[in-house]
Amino acid sequence: MGMGFLSSIERIKAAENEDADPVGGAPDPVARFTGAAVDVGLIRPGDKLDRNVVELCLRVVDMAAGIGDRYPIPGGCGGTVGTHIRAELDE
Repeated sequence: MGMGFLSSIERIKAAENEDADPVGGAPDPVARFTGAAVDVGLIRPGDKLDRNVVELCLRVVDMAAGIGDRYPIPGGCGGTVGTHIRAELDE
């Protein structure tokens, strides 16, 4: 696998650092999709994603969230992994 894969792992590790998370909400999903597209070489830094690519990303989020809907979050007041995925990655 290319360096894009390794850099995406580093971004995931950084995102999992709770102390580094900004207070006030999740990062913009389109910004996260754009960063991933840069990491895998789909676009260059500073370029914008085509709306069709954003729509594809949102469909993948919905598919992953659908799978996550089968898994409740312990102590999550009825929430599921799917609802958490949507909260983080849906527009």
